[in-house]
Amino acid sequence: MPKKKIINVHTHVFTGNFVPPYLARTIVPWPFFYFIHTGWIIKQFKKYYAHKYRKEFARGETQEETDALWEALHEEKRRERKEVLRKYFISSRWYLRIPIQLLIFWVILSAAFYFIDLVKLLFGIEQDYFEIIDHLKDWLTAHYLHLKIHWILKVIWVILVLIFIRRGRKLLFILAKKLFPILKKIANPQLAEMLDRYYLMGRFSFYGTQRKVAQRALHQIPPGSSMVILPMDMEFMGAGTTKISSEMLKSKEKNLEKGWTEDDYKESFHYQMRELWDVVKNPDSTAPKEAYYPFLFIDPRRVERDGSAFFDYEVVNDKMVLRPCFVKTYMEDRQFSGFKIYPALGYYPFDKYLLPIWRYAAENNIPIMTHCVMGVIYYRGAKKKAWNFHPVFQTTYGKDEYGPMLLPQTKNKALQFNFTHPMNYLCLLEESFLKTVIKNTEDEHIKKLFGYSEADDTLQHNLSNLKVCLAHFGGEEEWIRYMEQDRETYSQRLMRNPKEAIRFMTNSDNEFSWFKISSLWEKGDWFSIICSMMIRYQNVYADLSYIISKPSIYPLLKYALEKGEDYETEHQAYSAETSPNKKAMHYSGKNKLRSRILFGTDFYVVRNHNSDKDLFIETKALLDEEDFDLIARENTANYLSKD
Repeated sequence: MPKKKIINVHTHVFTGNFVPPYLARTIVPWPFFYFIHTGWIIKQFKKYYAHKYRKEFARGETQEETDALWEALHEEKRRERKEVLRKYFISSRWYLRIPIQLLIFWVILSAAFYFIDLVKLLFGIEQDYFEIIDHLKDWLTAHYLHLKIHWILKVIWVILVLIFIRRGRKLLFILAKKLFPILKKIANPQLAEMLDRYYLMGRFSFYGTQRKVAQRALHQIPPGSSMVILPMDMEFMGAGTTKISSEMLKSKEKNLEKGWTEDDYKESFHYQMRELWDVVKNPDSTAPKEAYYPFLFIDPRRVERDGSAFFDYEVVNDKMVLRPCFVKTYMEDRQFSGFKIYPALGYYPFDKYLLPIWRYAAENNIPIMTHCVMGVIYYRGAKKKAWNFHPVFQTTYGKDEYGPMLLPQTKNKALQFNFTHPMNYLCLLEESFLKTVIKNTEDEHIKKLFGYSEADDTLQHNLSNLKVCLAHFGGEEEWIRYMEQDRETYSQRLMRNPKEAIRFMTNSDNEFSWFKISSLWEKGDWFSIICSMMIRYQNVYADLSYIISKPSIYPLLKYALEKGEDYETEHQAYSAETSPNKKAMHYSGKNKLRSRILFGTDFYVVRNHNSDKDLFIETKALLDEEDFDLIARENTANYLSKD
């Protein structure tokens, strides 16, 4: 029997056109974050890469543009020849070479001093860090070899050296790397992470369109492989408005002729999704190509704002049927493969505007990909008063005294802990919690949709079979926490009793306990929680995206992929099952856990660590063939199947 194809379940191809302008908000103080404009920074990176790879990509949209680009390259070659001859004229005459080299050395050394001065000024570094350098500068100044100038002139001096003197550029880069550990301790480390993200977006925005970025990803895995493409909607994260750029408008007339509509230019998110459809569609425009599994991004605030234009339905014979709307266009007419959400942007996965979409997803076996790690992209606006307490979970405040669970986080980066916490998905998968969510909405349409009866407090429809992948598996830090904790009871459950793992809804006395829920929320490592959810619930998955680049995870990954008790018997039932969405129900404990782990890389976000080609080869080398095929072929196919 031929093997199933390899599927990378986590890739990104969106460009800087779809990113809000003020990602530095809450990281850099007001009003300075306005000067760190995402679009401008990405544009500079694009210019850098356009220059760096100008010979490789000397192709225009028309033959005339291509000819002009090549003529410019030929002219550059002629200039380079003249420059080489000039350098030879100087280097062959010692009486010219020595004074010029001394002058260049002085200019570079001064630039290094000025660069250090600017770093000290910007980050307020104590003088003790550079005491020797300060003494050297004083000596040079006393001998008229160092100029004390205004900081603006220092900036200009450093920039000119970076542009025109190659040796000076290398020295300043080395100096920046040496200072970087200091800066990470002194400056806001989030800023360094954000600059990394700017760099990556600029690097891949250089290719211009999502199509070219997608090709870069696909060509790094074997022929016949496929990948899930995950878009982003950052319009509501409080970092400014993403607008239709002049770059997008250049092709408007041509796109309208190809079948685009004015609605596709309504805002950048609509443009992103329409451009993505152009990337993935078959020539007959009936469905995506076999190489791609595109997902549709869902943000509850967009659902609320756009109303029935975004998501509209009716119930026919107790089944949801979509009316013409944005979701129907992409999920049914264009046959997108799943939904993507990113709760760190400022909402819970059980938001009331998501509930109807989740019933539709559960009825149709549509996979959901959700962000589940503390990261760089998160809500940038002001904290809302309602976020002081969890909407569903309670805690004990004394004997027989219960109240909403306090969420003490105040800073934006910390707030994402509450939105991305894996236990939030219990509020969808556990009927008792889902009832609380539905009652709290006070929305009669949602109550009717789920068949909620106030008289006997029951639901006709639940979401116990909702198919959810917790992307990034909680993050490398949580895997390390699991390995290091030797006193925390919850972290021992997987080792001591993998058949049951953590029992979320009952304590050791087999009684429901709010104390246990709140204690797990605060103290439980996410690796244990996510693994327990994969073991205990029907359709919970986790992918290895981004953390796959971390060597520290592989020993624990190999342990998680080990077969458990009764594997042969359970595997026979698994193999006999015809429905991919029911296969893993025949497994239990570790056998079920290993059936829920997915191969994914997080292209292109992970590129600062490894290329996708590198990650693919390393994973194949570190896992045996059976385990690799399980996570990259078998499990991924089951996750994406709607049968």
